[in-house]
Amino acid sequence: MKTLVRIAVFFLVAGVAGYFGANYVLKRLTAKAVVQLKPRLKEKGIVVEHFSYSKVRLNSFNSCAIMGIDLDFRLNKKMYGKDSYVAQFDAKSVTVRFADFNNPSFFFSFKDFSIYVEPDEKKDKKTIGKLENGFLKSRIPLYLKDPETSAREIFAEVKTLFGESRSTINLDIQADVLLEIDDKEIEVGMFTERKDDTTYLRFDADDIWKAAETFELDLGEKEAEIISKYPGKVPALIKITRDAKKLSQMEKSKNKQFPEDAFRHIYWSYNLTRELGPKLAKEITDAHETVPGNTPQEHEMDYHNNAVGQKYASKSMDVEAIKDLVLHSKEVIKHPTK
Repeated sequence: MKTLVRIAVFFLVAGVAGYFGANYVLKRLTAKAVVQLKPRLKEKGIVVEHFSYSKVRLNSFNSCAIMGIDLDFRLNKKMYGKDSYVAQFDAKSVTVRFADFNNPSFFFSFKDFSIYVEPDEKKDKKTIGKLENGFLKSRIPLYLKDPETSAREIFAEVKTLFGESRSTINLDIQADVLLEIDDKEIEVGMFTERKDDTTYLRFDADDIWKAAETFELDLGEKEAEIISKYPGKVPALIKITRDAKKLSQMEKSKNKQFPEDAFRHIYWSYNLTRELGPKLAKEITDAHETVPGNTPQEHEMDYHNNAVGQKYASKSMDVEAIKDLVLHSKEVIKHPTK
């Protein structure tokens, strides 16, 4: 019995010592890795302005967590297009899990994270600016054999997911998104769905209704349902819709005879088509015309003028050019037929 007790005590002490020893080594290795990683990231156009964390903890023999992460970075303009972006990221914890000894790889998960991204140069905002209260779990491995290629492939799929609202990447995301357009903002729930080997990014449809009220938009039920399926495009859609309403009202205030409705629909459809593509723009504008309240003649006029806006989307037109089209082109229906 004494021998068994000694063995048990030995394993207990060894286990505790091993745990804290591993944590000590892990902390030292993490600090060293951060120092080495900064210049390598800078070569890739990612400039780390600040990085800190509270501690590193060993969860099990094959996983560890970095706690209290605070990261500020920016993307180099020359390497990432005409715009340079600054970003802030923080997380309660980032867990890294090691897998597959034959082909070593890592899996990541983020808990209670937030990220805020904005252009260096201030512009009209029509992007998803901030994610809060986030949870992310990746089921796609980052292979140690060629981590750069693996990371590029994952990043490309994540970019596709946020841009097109669908991707093959197997990723769980839940977060609150802050939509900030012009002088107003609202929080919208975002999540992913996995169907038939495809991950879909979604907004909470009820939150879209709240957003419509906040941004003073008239949305139909079918229209809101479509919009909730394209989170990455919602800010641009809201911005364009608000601009169409404001500009048409402004022109009407200057000239009581101005065809406000025709201008609003053509400006709206033209810019939606250029921003979202003809298929989605038509789907949204057609859904909008299912909203009750208009006469059949008014619906017919709106459908027609939406089509005119889509037709001219291949041409570069400013507000004045669209105004001129509305006022002088015979293609435009200015008033509903009786």
